[in-house]
This record gives sequence, C-alpha cells and structure tokens, in this order.
Amino acid sequence: MPDNINIKSDDLAPIARGQAVVEARLTPEGENVRVLSVTAHAVATPSEVFAGEIRYAGKVRFDCLVLTDGKVQCVSAVAEFSDKITETSVSAGMNPFITTEVINVEATKNDSAIKVVAVIDTVAFAVVHKDFSCICEPEAGVYAEKHVIDYCTAVSEPSETAYITDSVSGVKTSAIMFSSSRAVVNGAECASDEVKLTGTVYTTVVARTDDDLITSFKFTTPFVKSLSAPGINDGHIAIAHASVTESTATLIEDEGACSVDLAVTLALGATVVVRGQATVATDVFCADNEIEAATLSADVCTVEPVVTVLDSVDGQVALESDRLAADTVLCVANTFCTVSNAKIEERRVCVEGLVGGDVVYYNAEKNAVDSIAFRLPFSMPLNINTAAESVSVNAIVTNVSVKIRRESVFDVKTEVAFSARLTSNKRVSVVENVKIGEAIPRPDATVIVHIAKQGETLWQAAKALCCSPESVDAQNTARAPYEGGERLVNFCRR
Repeated sequence: MPDNINIKSDDLAPIARGQAVVEARLTPEGENVRVLSVTAHAVATPSEVFAGEIRYAGKVRFDCLVLTDGKVQCVSAVAEFSDKITETSVSAGMNPFITTEVINVEATKNDSAIKVVAVIDTVAFAVVHKDFSCICEPEAGVYAEKHVIDYCTAVSEPSETAYITDSVSGVKTSAIMFSSSRAVVNGAECASDEVKLTGTVYTTVVARTDDDLITSFKFTTPFVKSLSAPGINDGHIAIAHASVTESTATLIEDEGACSVDLAVTLALGATVVVRGQATVATDVFCADNEIEAATLSADVCTVEPVVTVLDSVDGQVALESDRLAADTVLCVANTFCTVSNAKIEERRVCVEGLVGGDVVYYNAEKNAVDSIAFRLPFSMPLNINTAAESVSVNAIVTNVSVKIRRESVFDVKTEVAFSARLTSNKRVSVVENVKIGEAIPRPDATVIVHIAKQGETLWQAAKALCCSPESVDAQNTARAPYEGGERLVNFCRR
C-alpha cells in the first residue's frame, strides 16, 4: 500500500478574547477640579497557558488632564492587573501573544480624588495546527480524483525588545505633562536567518507653555529592527506585530534652549510561515473490486503578508449652546480608532468603525479652558486589493488636525493606519486510506451506459462507468467536460 503524505497546515488566528476592567485613583492638587480628558494605554503579556485557559498580566497607564482653580494640570497613575481568558480551543503547547485595545475610559470625581476606569479588550493570537495525512497515489487498480491544495506551515516565532529614541529641538514649553506612543509595522521581510521589520512610532506629547496654557506636538519616528530567526530565508512569509510597553518624553534645557528627548520601548514579534503545495486524492473508486475508503474533512490555510495603509476620517463636532466658545485649539488627547467590522467585497477590504478623542480648547473672553469629545463613525473601502477570503483589521490613529470653522464648530480630520491580516481558509475532503475487498462479479460481457450531465468531468464519467478515465476516452468520441446528454458506454469483459 502506498505511503500516506503528511500535511502540516497552520493558521495564525485569534483563539480567545476577553475583557478586563482596570481602575485607579488620582489625587490632583487644588480645589474646584474638573476633568478635561483622560487617556489610557494598556499592554499585556501571557504568563501561563493551560488547556482551555490563558493567564496574563498587564498594566494600564492613565494620564488625566484636569482643570483646578483655572489651571490645567496632569495627574497620572499606572495600574497593574492580571486576568485570564478561557476558551476550549486553547491548548497547553500554544505560544500566544496578546493585543490590547482600550474600548472605553471614564473619569469620575469623588470628593478630592478622581476615579478612572478603563475597559480593556484583550485578544490572544496563536498558531493553530491543522495537521492531517492522506493518500496521493492509490495502489494499482484504484482510480483517484486528485486536487492540488495550498497551505502554510509555521516554522519560527521570533520576538525581541527594541529601544527607540528621538529628539526635537526648539520647543517652546516649560514642562512635559505626558506622552502617548503607538507603533505600526509597515513591512516585514524575511532574509537569511532573520526577519527585518520596518515601522513607525507615532507619539503625542502634551506640554505646558510658557504662558501657563497647554499645547501638543508630534513625534513620527521610523524604526528598523532585525529579529533573529535561524533557518529563515527570503522564501518565507512573516506576519509581524508590535506594541509599546514604555514611552517617556523628557524636557532638556540648555542655556535657554529647550529640546524634548523621546524614549520608547517596543515589544516586537513575528510568526514566520512557509508556503506548501500538495496533490491529494479527494475521491477513489475501483472497477474490479469492492473498496472501503476512509475520508476526512481537513482545514487548510494560506496567509499573506500584513498590509498597512494610511487613510483618513473627516467630520465635524459642534459645541452645545451652554459651552464656552472656542478661540484656539490647545491639544487633542485620548485618540482611538475601533474597527467594528472588516470584510472583503469584490477583492477590496472594507472597514466600519469609530474614531474619537478629546479636543481641549481656549476661550479668550473668559480666559478659560474647556474640552469636548468627538466621535466619528466611518464605513469605507481601503486601498487593499486581495484575493484572500477573510481579513482582520486593527487601526491606530497617527494624527488628528482640528480647525475652528466657527466659534462653536470644529472640523476634525483623523489620520489612521489600518493593518490588515489576510487569510484564506478552505475545507477539503481527502481520502485517508483505502481497503480493497472482494472482486466484483460480472458476466462474460457487460455494457454499461451512462448519460452525461452538463459540465460533468471525465473523472465523474469514469466513476459512473466503472472504468479508468483513459478507457472512457478510448471507447467514446465525446470529450469532457460534457455538454450534457452524451451517451457514454463501457464495454467491460471479465
């Protein structure tokens, strides 16, 4: 009996999802405290993996802009948390990584303290193995219908920590209030024994001005990092991810000149796969003997490199009639982008979701500071053309520009980096093994007649006539695929 072929098909997929609620208490200085904006940034890493359960630990940094006695200040706190995600598909041998998204953050004043609460959406990704074995060539006398299948096999999961620095000079500020960074991987290339990642860190720094107001400025910091991956070459595909674990902005004063130094720590990782192709038997029959065929349904997956594109979401936000009019935009904080739906339509990736943030502004007449939250829903196609069947998208706000159209209306333009993970999953029925039984009894001469159906293949006709595909062509003038109605014969003899 011919040997079976072994197929190792892997998929990098979200295997578990959960939510964690993280709280902290902040104590600002002064009286008459009012919250202008609160920003939360979360990061989490797996600590233990069991069958059906992933335990993880993380931290959330809260940066809260408050107005106390007419002056803006920032109060910050870091809250550590631990939790678990339970899911039956989790196995003990998995090596997951966790993505975090702050889907809601609120601040509530309580006496002299402020209670901040963040809801963190956690998604665990891991390589899911879908291994199986099947036959390619059956033994003599057994005819097989064959299909070519494509699949991907995971071969490496490198990860490293990267330290990114940047600096901007000539800033007009007296103090740093807080900084918030996000990382985007723009490309991942495999080379000899390494995976080369290129990307960008987008940082917003909120600072106090010399006239005791606040302002914000941006860092756009490109990075290049190679992950060690022995055995990898340029024929492999890498699906990369990055998250910011630390972000610190420091004000440097030197002889009256000011600059800001930025230090960001990144957790980088990649899953490296190699494409495979195999010819497998999907159906069998035998003209001379009874057979017993064992079949199974197998899942095969192919992946494509992650595609990152930049796009924008525009909109307007209006102040309520009882709010202070706006003369100057001071800063934008607490920006986010949530993708609620992603799908592929006519080879284009389409996304739906919501972008938002807080606009802190200044009113000259009252010499006062106020803020307003904006929420802009979107539904649009991305500039991604693909033959993949499914997609998952995560999004990061890279920049927000706000203009005052009138003193009560803001024009808001958000720039967003959308990163799409593209996969194709197919289920195929394959023949695992074949057992040959007793000979089929026949008279000395037998004629089998079969009327072909429209679109019928040579394989289907041969199976109906109980002979080899070559015998069908030898005994009939009609050729497959058939138009339908052709009278096909097989003159079988003992």
